Amino acid sequence: MKITIKAFATLRDAFGGRGFLTIELPEGSSIEDLIRELQNLFKLEAELVDLGKSASNIKILVNGREIRYLEGVKTKLKDGDVVAFIPPVGGG
Repeated sequence: MKITIKAFATLRDAFGGRGFLTIELPEGSSIEDLIRELQNLFKLEAELVDLGKSASNIKILVNGREIRYLEGVKTKLKDGDVVAFIPPVGGG
């Protein structure tokens, strides 16, 4: 199945400088599987390794819904899903 990834702001650098990419995953894969695949593809920094865990500041949305309101990292993905990774907003 094909999953579209959207990476915003500083996370673009972590995902090879691209804001959009498509990943092939086996049927029945979860957010946890997707994160593992992204770690393998992009050798993510330690800060990003905890993506999806409750301590992470990075929001993960599946088709516009935050995963903490779904099944967290156990949320199952379907062909055509769009997963967005949004870093914390900073400024001053």
